[in-house]
Amino acid sequence: MTSSQIVDELCRKRKTKRSKLLSCFYGEAVVDFKGMQVKLFFCKTSHKGKWHGLLTTNTQLSFEEAYKIYSTRWTIEVFFKEAKQHLGLGKCQSQDFDAQIASTTLCMLQYNLLSVAKRFTGYETTGELFRQAQADTLELTLNERIWLIIVQIVTQIAELLETDAELLMQNLVSENEKLGKILNFNSLRQAG
Repeated sequence: MTSSQIVDELCRKRKTKRSKLLSCFYGEAVVDFKGMQVKLFFCKTSHKGKWHGLLTTNTQLSFEEAYKIYSTRWTIEVFFKEAKQHLGLGKCQSQDFDAQIASTTLCMLQYNLLSVAKRFTGYETTGELFRQAQADTLELTLNERIWLIIVQIVTQIAELLETDAELLMQNLVSENEKLGKILNFNSLRQAG
């Protein structure tokens, strides 16, 4: 029998039930598949919905237990897909085992932090959130690089003028209100 025929048979014999806990309709059948006993679960969320199937070799599982196990496994699959696609999971080219572990751990931490941010900020998709975080990270990196270049230039000028570089930077920023706002010197000096 095909899965559609099994579902039709379950419906005809009135062996479908409603799970209040999961808010769905389901039917189950133990069948022989290529010489092995397996349990098939079929579920849908509404009367007019489409039936979805789930196959397990554990014939003792109830529908709620199977649903819980496979929904957990599905979230793991989603993690791997999104982490590989958006966060570069598995792209560490280091030969060092510790570096591989660190890369994977950092990727998982970043995923968890972004998932929490998604929950509280209401992003439509996780991909959108990852792209925004990646853009912010890149922007921060560019800003840091530009700041280092500016500091190196001011240091070189201070050496040529035989003056203190920090004093020169303070004078440049304090005398130019616009530059002071752009650089936000005090917060950058405390951070650096």
